[in-house]
Amino acid sequence: MKKLYTVYIGRSNYRGEFCSMTIGITTDIATRAVTKGFTALHTFTHRMTRADAQSIEGFAQTIADNEFGDRAIVKDGWFDRGGERPNRTKDWWYSKPSKVFIGRMMQAIALGYIKRFRVELQHPHYTESMDD
Repeated sequence: MKKLYTVYIGRSNYRGEFCSMTIGITTDIATRAVTKGFTALHTFTHRMTRADAQSIEGFAQTIADNEFGDRAIVKDGWFDRGGERPNRTKDWWYSKPSKVFIGRMMQAIALGYIKRFRVELQHPHYTESMDD
């Protein structure tokens, strides 16, 4: 049976990191929230393939990089462990107020859905135009 993925937006649970936000994908949101140390603020579609979820996540993370600048450095993350596999990835951004980040990432994920499904519809063997 295929694994089904969820795209999420989360806020750090660690002291002093309240404005550190993350976007990611997982098959088990409850376990991932504990291991990565965040509270899931919004989750999107619990029944996506890995390819769909990664496409949408990547699109949202590109927008986060462009609009919110450098990634946030979080405790026990990528930078603390010197590149070794961390409990917490390097997919964190700092945003104050955080509601700006949350709102923008919800838009980015929605746009990622639209982009992903248009790409699938424009398969080379698909003969009808979407605009007709």
